[in-house]
Amino acid sequence: MKLINIHLNSIYSFLQSTIQLDNLIENALKNNVEYLAITERGNFFSFAPFYEKCQAHKLKSIFGLDVDIEIQGKPYRFILHAKNNTGLFELFNLSYDILSNKKLYLDDVANNKNIIFIEHVLDGYYKKTKQVLDYDNHYISLGLHEVSENAVFINENLHKILISHHNAIMDFDDNSLIKILALMNEDAINSNATFDILEFGFAVATDLEKKLITKTNELMQGCYFELPKNDYILPKFQNELNLDSTKYLQTLIKNNIVKRFEKSAWNDEYKLRLLHEMSIIEKLKFEDYFLIIQDWVNWAKKNKIAIGPGRGSAAGSLVSYILGITNVDPLKYGLIFERFLNPERVSMPDIDIDVQDNRRQEVIEYLNKKYGSSQVANIVTFASLGKKSAIRDVMRTYDVSPAMINEVSKLIGLKEGSLLEEYQSNKKFALALNSLNKEDANFSTKILNYASQLEGFYRQTGTHAAGVIIAPKPINQIIPTYKIEDGIQQTQVSMEYLEHFGLLKMDILGLKTLTTIQEVLLQIKKTKNLDLDLAKIKYEDQLTFDLLNTGSTVGIFQLESFGMTKALKQIHVDSFNDIVATISLYRPGPMDNLKVYAKRKNAHEPIPSISKAYDEIVKGTYGIIIYQEQIMQIVQAVANLSFSQADNIRRIISKKKVDEMHAVKTNFVNSAIKNGYSEKDALNIFELISKFADYGFNKSHAVSYAMISYQMAYLKAHYPLEFYSAIISSAHGAHETIARFSAEAKSLGIEIISPDINLSNQNATILNKAIVLPLNMIKGIGPETVRLILEDRKINGPYRNFLHLFVCLMHIKNFGLANLEILIKANALRTFNINQATMLNEIAKENSDIRLLFKIKKTDNSSPKDFLEEINNYSPSEHFKVNPKEEAQNEAYYLGQVYNFNLVKKYELEGNRLANIHLGTEHIIYVYCSDVKRKISTNDKEYYVVVLEDSSMQLILRIFRGNDSYLEMKNHILKVKIIRQANGNFILRNWSIINDHEE
Repeated sequence: MKLINIHLNSIYSFLQSTIQLDNLIENALKNNVEYLAITERGNFFSFAPFYEKCQAHKLKSIFGLDVDIEIQGKPYRFILHAKNNTGLFELFNLSYDILSNKKLYLDDVANNKNIIFIEHVLDGYYKKTKQVLDYDNHYISLGLHEVSENAVFINENLHKILISHHNAIMDFDDNSLIKILALMNEDAINSNATFDILEFGFAVATDLEKKLITKTNELMQGCYFELPKNDYILPKFQNELNLDSTKYLQTLIKNNIVKRFEKSAWNDEYKLRLLHEMSIIEKLKFEDYFLIIQDWVNWAKKNKIAIGPGRGSAAGSLVSYILGITNVDPLKYGLIFERFLNPERVSMPDIDIDVQDNRRQEVIEYLNKKYGSSQVANIVTFASLGKKSAIRDVMRTYDVSPAMINEVSKLIGLKEGSLLEEYQSNKKFALALNSLNKEDANFSTKILNYASQLEGFYRQTGTHAAGVIIAPKPINQIIPTYKIEDGIQQTQVSMEYLEHFGLLKMDILGLKTLTTIQEVLLQIKKTKNLDLDLAKIKYEDQLTFDLLNTGSTVGIFQLESFGMTKALKQIHVDSFNDIVATISLYRPGPMDNLKVYAKRKNAHEPIPSISKAYDEIVKGTYGIIIYQEQIMQIVQAVANLSFSQADNIRRIISKKKVDEMHAVKTNFVNSAIKNGYSEKDALNIFELISKFADYGFNKSHAVSYAMISYQMAYLKAHYPLEFYSAIISSAHGAHETIARFSAEAKSLGIEIISPDINLSNQNATILNKAIVLPLNMIKGIGPETVRLILEDRKINGPYRNFLHLFVCLMHIKNFGLANLEILIKANALRTFNINQATMLNEIAKENSDIRLLFKIKKTDNSSPKDFLEEINNYSPSEHFKVNPKEEAQNEAYYLGQVYNFNLVKKYELEGNRLANIHLGTEHIIYVYCSDVKRKISTNDKEYYVVVLEDSSMQLILRIFRGNDSYLEMKNHILKVKIIRQANGNFILRNWSIINDHEE
C-alpha cells in the first residue's frame, strides 16, 4: 500500500541528510509516486529546485518544515505542513524566524486553519512525555511497526494518529555517512543514530494499519496545492510628476537627449534607433525596469559613487545610454539592442552594473530605504564540499592529526575533477593518503570512499556577490527569505530560479578598479587642483597607446597579465578598437586569432574576401569574426532576417543544438538565396559563422570593459605619481602586489618611502613627489591598531624620539611590546635615527628602565605631558652596531621586500643593475633574494616564485624547472647570470650564494 511521506530532509538540511534531490525524484518515479513531500530542517533552501524538478516530472510537490517547538522550556521536534498558499507564506515567515535564531512556541502554530503540525516520529512531544496535546490542527506520527503494540492508544486517539517514516536515507550504507556528517556537525547524539531506508510502499497486515495509511494519505493530499503563477513582478516606479511609467520614461529620455548629444549629433539614425528600442520596451512592459535602474544609478553618480561605463549586453541599448545607465554610445561602436533585449525571446532584461566596491553597500541601503527592506533582498548561494574540504572533514572525524590533515590535503591539485580522479592521477597525494594505513590496511580507502561520496554536499549558505532583487510587495509573500543582518534579508531561493517566480534581479557588482580610479582622481585633485572628468577624455591619446605598446601594463584593468601584455605589443595598439579586440581575443578558443589579427593589422598577411556585405562587417577586425554582434550583422545582411531572428540563430549555433542546427542552416541558406546569394556562397558564410559562433565575444561587454582599461592606462600615462599611489593603496597591504607596483614606480624615477611612523597613513600618500607606503602593509599590525596609532599621532605627534613614541602608544588598547617590536623590525621607526638593535634592546626584558615605564603606563592615568623631561632628555641606554643583513631580513619579512638596506649596493657596478639590463642581453650581476616560495600551478606543475632585488628594482621570477635548491637562495646575496629576452622576460641561467664579506 502506497504511503505519502510526511517528513524528509535532503542535503539542503546541511550535514543532516545524504538525500540528493535528483536521486529522490528518480526513486519516486520508479515507485510510481504521485505526491512527494520535503521538509527541511528549519529552512526552505530546497523549495525552488524541488518544485521545479517535481514539475518537470509531473510529481505533486508538498512543502513542509522540520522544526523544534518549545513546550514548558524544552524543545520537541515537529513537522509543519501548509494546507494552502496562505499557510505556505506563514511557513515562510516561521522559517525566517528560525533562521534569525528565534524560538518557536505552540502559540505560533496551534489552532491555525492554514497549517497542520505533526509530531516527529522519534523526537516528538508524545514520544518524549507520553502526553497528548489537544489542538485541532495537531497530529501524532508513529512508525508502521509501532501500530500493533500501540493499538489501544491509537483507537483512543484515532483522529490524531498518522503513519510516518522517521529520518530517511536512500541506501543502508548511507548510515556510515550520516555518522560522519553528525561528527562534522559536532552532533554527538545523532552520530550513533540509525536511519531507515525511504520506502513508498508497505505490506499492510491489519485493518488499523490500512486505516491509518489511508488517513495519512488523505491529510497529505490536502496539503498539495498549486503555487501561484507569477508573470514578471515589477515595482511601480513612483515619480514626482505622477505620470504613468511610459510617459515618465519618455519625458526623462526627451530631457536627457539634450544633455547627452550635441544638436547636430542627434540625427535620424539615432532617432530611428530610439523609436525602435522604445517600441520593444513598451511592448514588453519593461518601462519600470529602466526607471528603477536609472534612478539608483543616477543617485549613485550624484553622490560621487563611481559607476562603470557598462557591463554585458546592456551597453547595446541607446535608451540605457541616454538615461545615464551606461556610458557607451551603441551606435558609435556598432552595438545591437536585440543582443540585450530580444522581443522574440521574452525574458527579463538583465542590466549588470559595476559599482565602486567600497561604496556598494550605500547603494543597497538606498534601495532598502526607497522600496522598503521587506521588498529588497540579497540572493543566496550554497557552498558545497569540494574535494579538499571533503577529505579534510572526513579525516578530522577519524581523529587524524591536524599536521597530517594539512600534509595530505595540500597535495590536492587545483585542476577540475573528482577526488577519486585526483587519487588515481596524483601519485604524491595517493602516497600521502596511503601512509595513514598503519593499523588498518583499508583506512585510506575508507576515507577516500566517504570523502568522495560527500563531495558536492551543501555545507552552508553564502551571498551572491552582485545579485539584488526588488519586488512590489514583501518578498516573503512570494518566496522564502531570511535575515542575514539587521535590515537586510536574503532569499532562500538561488539565482537561477528567481525568474520562475517573476522576480526582478539586478546585478550590482562591486568593482575594485572603480575604487582605484576614484582614488587616482582624488589624488589628482589634491596634487594638481584638477577635477578630471573621465567622461570627457579622448580615446585617441598617443601617450596612452605608447604606454600599452611598451608593456607598462602593471595595475591596468584586464591588461596586466603577461599574455595580455605580449598580445598588446604584438598587435601594436594605435586605436581604442585594438584594445576592444585584444580583450575579446585573449581567451581560450579565439586566442590563436591574436596572431592573425596582428599580422593582418600590420600588413603582414592579406585579408581574405568573402562577400561585399560580409567583408564590410568584419573590416574593422581584419576579416576575423570576433564579436557575437558581427554574427548577428552577417545573418541580418546576408539572409535578410531581423536582428531578433539573427540573435536566435546565433544562440542555437553557439550552443551547437544538433536537433535545431539543420533547420537553422536550411533557413539561413534559403533566405540568403532569396536575398541574391548563391547556394555555395551561402553555405560558405554559414560555415564561417558556425566556426566563430563558439568563440564570439559580447562586443557590448568588451567595449565597456575596454573603456575602463583605457581610462586606467590614460591615468597611468598622464598622472603616474597619483596612479601608483592609488594602486598601492588598492593592494590593501598585500606585499607581493605592493612590491610589484613599487618596483615599476621606482624604475620610472618615483621615490618610494617605506612605512614611516610619522609620515604613513592607512593608505599610500603623496609627499613632495614621493609615495609614502601605508602602515597597514606591515605584517602583524592590523587595521584597527593602525587606526588607533593614527588617532594618537593626530593628538600627540609627530613623535620626537623613541621614548615619546613609547609613552604615547602604550596607552593604546591591546598595544604591547610585541607590536612595538614589529614596528622596529619593519623599520617604521627609522625617523629616530637609531638602529633596530639599539631600539630592540630598549624594550628587552633586561632593560629595567623601559620595563618599569611600561608597567607604569599600563596601570595609571598618566599622559605624555607627565614625561616631558624624560622625553626631552632621552638617549638610548646602550648603542649597538648596525647589522645591515639582519635589518634587511627583518624588512623583507615584515614588508615583503627590502626598501632601506640594500645589501648588494657595494657590489654594483655603474650600469650593471637589474633596471639597466637591455632586451636581448646577458649580464652577471649581484642581487639579494628576499623570498622563495614553492607553488603548484593550475595544471598541477610545481614551480618556484623567486624574488630578487638590487638598488634599482625588484624582480619576481617564476621558475618551472629545477628542485628545492632554489629554497636555499632566500635571505642571501647571490651572484647570478641573467638574460633579458627580446620579449622582456628575464631568465635565470645560474646562480651562487656569496658571503656578505666577499668582494
